[in-house]
Amino acid sequence: MAGEVLVVAEQVNSQVANVTLELLGEGKKLARKLGSPLSCFVIGHNMEAAVDAVIRAGAEKVYLADHPELAEYKTLHYRRVILDELSSWATPPHTLLMGSTTTGRDLAPRVAAFFETGLTADTIELDIGPYEHTSGIDQTKIGYFPECLYASRPSFGESLKARILGPWKDPQMATIRPGVFAKPEMLTEKPEGVEIKKVAINFQPSDYRITIKETLRELEGKIDITAADVIVAGGYGLGSADGVNLLKDLAACFENSVVGASRKIVDLGWMTYPYQVGQTGKTVRPKIYIACGISGALQHRVGMQKSELIIAINRDPDAPIFSFADQGIVGDVYHVIPEMIKQLQEKNTSKLAELKVK
Repeated sequence: MAGEVLVVAEQVNSQVANVTLELLGEGKKLARKLGSPLSCFVIGHNMEAAVDAVIRAGAEKVYLADHPELAEYKTLHYRRVILDELSSWATPPHTLLMGSTTTGRDLAPRVAAFFETGLTADTIELDIGPYEHTSGIDQTKIGYFPECLYASRPSFGESLKARILGPWKDPQMATIRPGVFAKPEMLTEKPEGVEIKKVAINFQPSDYRITIKETLRELEGKIDITAADVIVAGGYGLGSADGVNLLKDLAACFENSVVGASRKIVDLGWMTYPYQVGQTGKTVRPKIYIACGISGALQHRVGMQKSELIIAINRDPDAPIFSFADQGIVGDVYHVIPEMIKQLQEKNTSKLAELKVK
């Protein structure tokens, strides 16, 4: 049997991050194909709620490192507890997954370097399958590998999707962007029989070379763009920063809505990075995604293609976004959006009047 599928949990204020739950949902599929257990490595302090959450999300075994020094993410401390534990295993994990977040992008390469194994960053698809390596300079790598981690990510200027393989040494590693996978259905009660192993913690003097003085978290925006039900996103087709106000007016017609942006207009300074959607921004899956003046290049598509309903507005009838949008409007955003706002406001006013009558 192959080694475990291991998800390294991410936490903020002792609460497990959504990306961890998403990885557990996808990791369960990989574990079933391998016939291996799905495990989760939880690191922090006072992590009882986090442990409960990962178990209800599907973790069959939990490795818990709980210590006051681990309350906030510290590169060398987290690296120490992970490597000390995994180095003691007779069989390393087959697959090791982390979120492609600030924490994951810092920690995952250090783990991969220690094990001298490969790491695929910003993965958008995962699978298990066979691979046969028949040639190459290194003859020791030739062979048939029945259980290889397939990790796919945008490549070649982000215009193509590349499948990356590294079956020669376990763990086979990947980081995955938040929002790429759906969160699993959480169990209402914690199942019996889940093993929770407390990890030994042995910090070394060298682990204290870095000191955290203060942690500042993003405060911009009342609504997290990844949690919005409706996103009205703008691209270079807006023509100027003034178009952002029009997006805000349209977003205001919906509850739990927020504006979004393509990379181009963030680079131009029309909107700030927390609102960027795409391969180098946030991955979102709202109920409605309204793309205004966005061409639909792959790097933007991978960040929003799993939205329940995609509505595209663009003057160019040949814009790539129309090939995958559920509904498309060919026209100038400065003509189309005001009409949409007018009709939505009339509809909302009508609903309010009905409520008052009742």
